[in-house]
Amino acid sequence: MADPAPRTDAAFGGLATLADQAQFEIHYDAVASALADRFTLQTHYNIAELQDAYAIWIAKCAAAGGERDYRHFIAVIGLLIESLARYRIVTYTPMMRSIGAPDANVEVLLKFPNEVTALLVGAAIYVVQVVRLTGRDPSIPLEPLVLENAAGILRRRPDAAIRFRELLQLATPWS
Repeated sequence: MADPAPRTDAAFGGLATLADQAQFEIHYDAVASALADRFTLQTHYNIAELQDAYAIWIAKCAAAGGERDYRHFIAVIGLLIESLARYRIVTYTPMMRSIGAPDANVEVLLKFPNEVTALLVGAAIYVVQVVRLTGRDPSIPLEPLVLENAAGILRRRPDAAIRFRELLQLATPWS
């Protein structure tokens, strides 16, 4: 992964920033690392797959037409999630053995590492932009079963990524 820090807090999380491949990799790594830190996991990356996902996303964004409005914003995030979910970019390995019942969130992340990470990479951008626009966080804590369902749908049909707001139960400021 590229190791420079994001340019600024204001730029981090923006779609335009992700057009730069190094910033794209930094954003992906930030989300994957946050997941790994939260659940005491080790990340393993396939950089070639990440670079392929980036190239596909850029090509699909360039081909996307339409007005530059909220629908375009949603579509570009959906394309990002779809592009990331199609590639086997990341795996996670538990660093500690759990005593007692396993954490259901960890089980979902180990079962669907790419899909969960892809969903959260896109959701992070969406949430940052909605908070900037409205001052309110559009997300709610998800039950592991909801996240597993979203990841399973994405694995079977990566094109379902356009419905990421529905899959992750994210509120929308647009009617």
